[in-house]
Formats: sequence, C-alpha cells, structure tokens
Amino acid sequence: MCNTITYRHWQPGDDDAILAFLPNTNEDWYQNKFDDPDIEPEGICLAFNDGKVVGHAMGESMLLFIEEKVQRFGIVDAVFVAPNMRRQGIATCLMDELHAYFLKKGYRGTILNPTNAGAYQLYKKIGYQETCKELRTQLSPRSIPSRLKWTEVNREDLDVLHQFKKKWATHNFPVYWHPQDPEVQQDNMEQYRVLRHGASIIGYAEWDEPSEQCPEVFIQDPIVPDFDPIEVIESVQAAILTPRVWQTAEGSRFEMPLRSLSFPLEPTQEVDMFLSLGPEIDLTKHYHTL
Repeated sequence: MCNTITYRHWQPGDDDAILAFLPNTNEDWYQNKFDDPDIEPEGICLAFNDGKVVGHAMGESMLLFIEEKVQRFGIVDAVFVAPNMRRQGIATCLMDELHAYFLKKGYRGTILNPTNAGAYQLYKKIGYQETCKELRTQLSPRSIPSRLKWTEVNREDLDVLHQFKKKWATHNFPVYWHPQDPEVQQDNMEQYRVLRHGASIIGYAEWDEPSEQCPEVFIQDPIVPDFDPIEVIESVQAAILTPRVWQTAEGSRFEMPLRSLSFPLEPTQEVDMFLSLGPEIDLTKHYHTL
C-alpha cells in the first residue's frame, strides 16, 4: 500500500488541511510550531490520498545523556491515520519516513509513547522496545522522623543539582541533561525541593503542594543517585501531611524498594518505547525512569 499513497514532508500552505484532519489539535500552537527549534518541516511527514491528508506524523529532537555523553534523539508524536484508511500500512510508511529523517539528522535513537493497544503493537512490530511502564502507588504520611530533610531550593544549590542530574543520567534512561541547560533554575526553583543529609545535599525532586485548584499532586522518583532508596521513600513520608500518589516505572531504582515496603504498585496506560538508530544501545545496566 505504501506505493499507492503519496508521501512527503510539510510544505507551506499545508496547515489548514492538516488542522482539518487532526483531532483535538491546538490550532495556535500548530501554526507556530516552528518557533520551537526542535521541530523542522522535514520532521512532519504527511500521507495524501486524492489530494487529501490521510496520515500525519511529527518528529522532533531531544538531547539525552547516554553512553557517557549528550546525544540527540528523535521524539515521535502526533501519529494519526484517517479511520477509513487504517490497516493499509500508512502508519508504518509514515514511521519509515520519520526514521529516514532521524537517520539523516544523525539521531542516536527514537522514543515514543503509544496511545492505544493498536499503536503499541505497530511500534513493537517495527522494532521498538519498552523502556518505561509507569507504575503508581499511594504513599501515606509517616510520623517517625527521618534524618533526611526536604527543604526549599536556594540559589547556591543550583550548580550542585545540575551535577546530580548528570550523575542520575549515567544510570537511568531516558534522562534529559545538557551542560548549558539546567533543569532547576532561578525562575522555576520554587517547583522543587532539595533533600539534605545534615549539611550535605544528596538529591532533589520536583515537588508541588496540593491546592484548591489542584488537590491531587504527584511525587515522581526523586533524583538521589547515591543514597538508600528506602530511606529516601521514608523521608518523603515524613515530609508530607496527606497521602500522595507516587509515580515510578517498572525497572526503576525505586520499584523494588517500594514493593519491599508493601506499597502496591499499579500499572497505568503510560508506556514509553525506544528504538536504536545505528549501533544498538545497551540499556541493561540502566534503570528505567519517567
């Protein structure tokens, strides 16, 4: 079927037809998508039948730390085929077009998040493997004090936290880290907490407090490379006042410690998948991370 459908990348004038075709798309964002330097016209692959858009796939770039260095990867999103044109190989051909683009750009691999069972089976068939299956549990407060303390982030902490992220990235995948682009900066540091052991910083985490507007907030695996995960979990229990949902991943550094503390971990529908481009990347020594 690939040779009976016309395929090409985005061209000026395509947006109206694409927006009419794609469901639930933010029109303003799509029309200004190239304001994002990680999105290029060649990274938007289109399928046409009788001059109408029947398939769309978008790929953008992201820097990840792997194999002891920063490398660029392709992120696949917005893959959609018209319902009446499915099961004809169009999605596979769109993925082939994206992979060719990623290879041309020299990307090290590609990552995606399937939105349903059909997409999962398609990506698995063309070689993708699971890297992250999200798990959740309810973390209850704990009245017993911990010697580890969660505190606000200070400006003098920022360089230290940036290096913690790099250390975390050497043993976890996929993790964004870039020398000139810290995750925690002055303009967002209120969204994070630092974990301290005495006077020493040992890690950090994104940390939101419940509010009337957002009563349910999540705790994601803290970035604490060198400390006992069980003690880290217990430190969070000591710091929260109400139950929180903890998000982790199957194969993460915190999965088995959470299970050992008798927290039931339930899978969600969130799964990330990965495909190497070029030499295979060995992920067997890495924890999985959200």
